[in-house]
Amino acid sequence: MTATIALLTDFGEQDVYVGMMKGVINDIAPHAQMIDLTHNIPPGDIAKAAFELYRAVAYFPLGTIFLAVVDPGVGTVRLPVAISWPERVCVGPDNGIFTYLLAAGGEPTAVELTSSTHRLEQVSNTFHGRDIFAPAAAHLARGVELEELGPTVKELFRFPLPRLELIEGPLVKGEILHTDRFGNLITSIGVLRIEGDDVLLEPWLPHCPPARLPATGLRLRLPNGAYLSISSTYADVSPGEAVSYIGSLGLLEIAVNQARAIDVLPVTIGQEVVLSYKG
Repeated sequence: MTATIALLTDFGEQDVYVGMMKGVINDIAPHAQMIDLTHNIPPGDIAKAAFELYRAVAYFPLGTIFLAVVDPGVGTVRLPVAISWPERVCVGPDNGIFTYLLAAGGEPTAVELTSSTHRLEQVSNTFHGRDIFAPAAAHLARGVELEELGPTVKELFRFPLPRLELIEGPLVKGEILHTDRFGNLITSIGVLRIEGDDVLLEPWLPHCPPARLPATGLRLRLPNGAYLSISSTYADVSPGEAVSYIGSLGLLEIAVNQARAIDVLPVTIGQEVVLSYKG
């Protein structure tokens, strides 16, 4: 079976960094299929990279190797690691980039990438993507066992998870988590699923219990105190008006019809939003 390696970096497309990583992979594992998730993560934005990685993995075949390199701490004490679940393998820096995947459940096996046999002969202090991570991913694609790459790592670094809290009402507190290329705002509230006259909260983060909320009167309170009704799509409101809806990942999102919500609305990443309903 041909192995799949999915690449995510903040290297952009102007320089040859991504091409060099692919060249290393091709030299070691010429039959591996490489797929670019994105190379346009803002430089050093580990939190955004972690979220983008999380929302992509479910759409890849079992056994895919995810090579994720957003590594502002390259050359420091942070560890180079490979992490294996039954569904997938991840290769990259232990700097929080795998936080959401680790939170999603299931205890992985992790190793530190120390084997000199499975990295380039010369390792720079500033380009572990080419010299350590790409070779490790390629060797895994060839069938090398994870344990051959280095010793076991017991504790992996995770950054604090975003707010997702169920409180009396019921109310669901979350935060503005992410903005996409279109300026839409993705919140941490979800996963939400319509079931008859109710909306089911099946939390994607482990620190929130599930809940059932009445769909009628459901609304989202923005940080400035304004409320948005929950709609189906952008066109449910007039051009220039804000709308809240359940996005493709099942998380509650905010958009402005025919405009960029991040530019129009007085909100920023990290601010609190509350899902409630009119009793």
